[in-house]
Amino acid sequence: MKRAALDNVERLTDSGKAVMSADDCTVASIVRETITSGKSASFYLSPSQAAAVRAWYWTPDRVKKTGIRTVSSAERDKIASDLGVKDIGTFRCNRIQCECGQVYGAFEFLQQGIKEHGKDAVLSVFALKNAAILRVNPPDLPVCPKCDELLTERMTYDNGTYGCSFGTED
Repeated sequence: MKRAALDNVERLTDSGKAVMSADDCTVASIVRETITSGKSASFYLSPSQAAAVRAWYWTPDRVKKTGIRTVSSAERDKIASDLGVKDIGTFRCNRIQCECGQVYGAFEFLQQGIKEHGKDAVLSVFALKNAAILRVNPPDLPVCPKCDELLTERMTYDNGTYGCSFGTED
């Protein structure tokens, strides 16, 4: 292993994070167990590991149950013009209806991401080429941009290099 790689591992572990290395089948199995257990974790996966998890997780039935769908051209244009995020790839997500009438979709999700993490962080996620981030059962909730209420429904999303999955036994 190269020294630069070990330096990166050391930086991560020094910040309280764990680093794990295993074959694709083992990693996919650990991710699947985490999803079904309801425990929360973020996984930084190789493209092949992420593809294996997506193939298991995104069944036609789950797509239907979650309501996940591709972001419309109009919403993509609004994301590009208002948020400056020009390329969201194959991003798809569910939509959440707030009691105030506001619909929370991809635009609102990315807007909240920019507010919480900064535009550079959001752009970096969409620029990934050799890695994928999968958030599993994250504890944070979406916030309605109109009334500032926490939304109790969970946001599910995926674009191949960035996704969010919630626990299920099916």
